[in-house]
Amino acid sequence: MMRGWGRKSWAWVLGLGLAACSVVAPEPSEDSGQEAAPDSLESGGTCPSATRLADFSAGGPTAGPFSLTGVKGTLYFIVNEGLHGSALWASDGTPGGTRLFRDFDTSLGNLTEARGLLFFTVGSTLWRTDGTDAGTFPLVTASKPPTSESDMGVLGEFRGKFFFRMYTPEYGNELWVSDGTRKGTKLYLDVNPGPVSSFPGEMVETESGNLVFDARLGAERDTLVVLEVSPTKQVEELYRVHGDEEAAIFRLSVVGNRVYFLVDLSDGSPALFTSDGTPGTARLLFAWDEVNTPRQFTAYNDRLYFAAEEPLDASDRRGVELWVSDGTPEGTGRLVDIFPGEEGSYPSGLTVFEGLLYFAATDDVHGRELWVSDGTEEGTRLARDIRPGPEGSSPYGLTVASRKLYFAADDGVHGIEPWKVFQGRARLVADIAPGAASSSPRVYEFDVDASPVFERAGSDLFFSTESLELWSMKTGAYCPPPGTR
Repeated sequence: MMRGWGRKSWAWVLGLGLAACSVVAPEPSEDSGQEAAPDSLESGGTCPSATRLADFSAGGPTAGPFSLTGVKGTLYFIVNEGLHGSALWASDGTPGGTRLFRDFDTSLGNLTEARGLLFFTVGSTLWRTDGTDAGTFPLVTASKPPTSESDMGVLGEFRGKFFFRMYTPEYGNELWVSDGTRKGTKLYLDVNPGPVSSFPGEMVETESGNLVFDARLGAERDTLVVLEVSPTKQVEELYRVHGDEEAAIFRLSVVGNRVYFLVDLSDGSPALFTSDGTPGTARLLFAWDEVNTPRQFTAYNDRLYFAAEEPLDASDRRGVELWVSDGTPEGTGRLVDIFPGEEGSYPSGLTVFEGLLYFAATDDVHGRELWVSDGTEEGTRLARDIRPGPEGSSPYGLTVASRKLYFAADDGVHGIEPWKVFQGRARLVADIAPGAASSSPRVYEFDVDASPVFERAGSDLFFSTESLELWSMKTGAYCPPPGTR
């Protein structure tokens, strides 16, 4: 079995408050057409700090808010109501505009933006909303599947439409599509013809607009394939493994029209494959043996970057570091050794911003801090030592919004608070919980390295805290406490 990824526990200090400071000159939004001006403090007035929108702590630790999803200028999210089901909430970034949108008597899930609409599931039914009562209605309900079948899974927005998988007795669990209307919600492709399911898995879109996903074929579903489907529904098979029901294909990624994916034949030894779209010519790039599963796959500068470690039998055993692949076996390997030895730097949060690759990593001098790379070994460096010394600021939740890179970090003085990179500089956005206390922007999934933290809707950036409060910040301003510029 594959070993767990994380090696560092996270302790959150709870507490919230508002901070005030001088007025900040507004920064341009990404759509304003203005040149980005440097941040500057001006005298007088009150700083437009982060705003507390709502407190859901009375509902207990599982209340929420969860699944923050921006659709145009509105944030939607889920609040659990215990035995009474779930509720869909909405916010325009103000306390008065943060409200219950609709109650449901069963569980909500899979909030996804597509075509300027919010798609979501209520039990086994797919719904949509445009933010109005009249524009909120169910689209389709999955048939009750056999015990071994799953019902509905969201794949995402591709080619301007919403793709998902759903079970029906006629076709099994297959690939469906919706344009947001009942008439336009229909079966897209019966991958495994007849009532036997293909279980379409992860889906990605190539630069040419082709869809690539993994699926199972055959009466026994024992053939695992990677398929590429053109806009005219021409299907090409890129890879096939037969006779292993435990095999898995995952981490599908695209760089231009080249597809990358991991194959694990159930023995804990993942292998990286790639295909240029030519049927049946997927090639092996690298194979690992019982190590941490490679992850954080990110396209940058026509190459694939990711976090991985050397196989157990490697002569120069190294821990999890930043790797790169150009689509060839000889061009696939470790890019840089940030933390030499078996400990490894554990790169996470790989995010492309302003032509550079940002991520969090650990070394033996600075602890876990924010790093940046131009894609070369010599161009990979510490972006800023936010918390001087070996303890590190532990950045997480890297998110690009309005031409800025947001993340959460602890500088050792102000606790865990929102930070950002603007014009190449990393700085504290606002000390929401004053002093050493932390607002602790919340991770919504178990995996702190991959889970989303911040969500943009309109000109606001939203996040919730470990104390179950929802907050918003204007992306065009920031409120650093005195002496932190």
